[in-house]
Amino acid sequence: MKALALDKISSGQIKLTPELLILFTPLTFAAGNWYLSALSLLSVFAFMLIRYFRFEDHEFTIPNIIPWSLMLGWGLYVCYITPDPVIAVKYYTGTILLPFLIFIIFDNLRIDEKFLTNFIDSMIIAAAILGMYSVYIFFKYSMREGMRVPSLWNDFNMVALYFMVAFMFNLIFLIRCRSNSKKIFYIITFIFIILGVYLTKTRGVWLAMIFSIAVFFIKRPKIIIPTLILFGIMSLVFYNIIEDRVLSVINFDQDKSSLGRLQAWASTVLLIMKNPYFGYGFDTYHLLQYDVMSYYIVEVPHPHNSYLRTIQEMGLIGALIYYYLMMKALFYSFNLGNYVSDPEYVKFTDALQLCLVAFVVAFNFEPYLSLFGVTTITIWILVAITFRIRKEARLKKTG
Repeated sequence: MKALALDKISSGQIKLTPELLILFTPLTFAAGNWYLSALSLLSVFAFMLIRYFRFEDHEFTIPNIIPWSLMLGWGLYVCYITPDPVIAVKYYTGTILLPFLIFIIFDNLRIDEKFLTNFIDSMIIAAAILGMYSVYIFFKYSMREGMRVPSLWNDFNMVALYFMVAFMFNLIFLIRCRSNSKKIFYIITFIFIILGVYLTKTRGVWLAMIFSIAVFFIKRPKIIIPTLILFGIMSLVFYNIIEDRVLSVINFDQDKSSLGRLQAWASTVLLIMKNPYFGYGFDTYHLLQYDVMSYYIVEVPHPHNSYLRTIQEMGLIGALIYYYLMMKALFYSFNLGNYVSDPEYVKFTDALQLCLVAFVVAFNFEPYLSLFGVTTITIWILVAITFRIRKEARLKKTG
């Protein structure tokens, strides 16, 4: 792949490249503020443009131009039908323009195995910080069994997905790590990340992790024993928490949260049936929910489902356009082995597959493709990395 140590932009003694700057972006994820992370990505893009205009031999590409043109165009239509122009601009920027920018950035970065490892390590560090804070809160409030801990983010369901992503990469990196010192790093961070996952008590993420790892066992049965041991230990330590969440699913008819979610799904389906193809605009569920139901067990501002929310806001046409690249990345994750021959990249392809499969399940329970936290940014970064790895591997194979 492209070399890293070339065409540095310098100012005095400080030498900066887009590749160096983007390594700091995952650290902003700890704050859970999409504005901050977007600003970091914009700075990377700005340096990338400066390098392009200063060095004519540098290639600059815009990937998947047709899908993105359709998405950008349909997004403008959704902005037009959105009642609140401020919300329209925010959601268009955060859920469409920013993912497009992410694709451009990762398609033009000069990456290699070391760069990708450092980038994922940065994501893991941010997750470990969040996990440490979750543990701190848990002990501060006397380890109350019924408490859910959101860490530094405002929403425990959102931060749970980020914990899940970090968990998947940390698990695979730990299994494939050859350096003893690096193993210590992955073990320590892994402990805090998995503690963070459990303390959020997010059932949808737990289910997504179990399903994804079960699928992975079929491909990599050798990791089943260490993984089962790990889950067994965690189940013993957090037995009461796990029992509480499992019983809430079994006895869902007595759990207000579960009933409220089912009602949110049902009301969203009713809204979609009234206008299935073109949608109602960004963040409009809370404006329309009482048009189809007069009473709600739990007041919810959104459908608690990424798929339903996207269809309700953008219509079936917009949803198909929006999820096209994600579904394509999922497909790529299963056949990357046909292109990626370098064993150093297997850890990335395995972890990406775990995450992308888990997303398919997790999207059923929360609006992860929204402006809550930085889940949208995290998801699209993984999709972009999948496309980039396949692109480079394919070029290498055909070249």
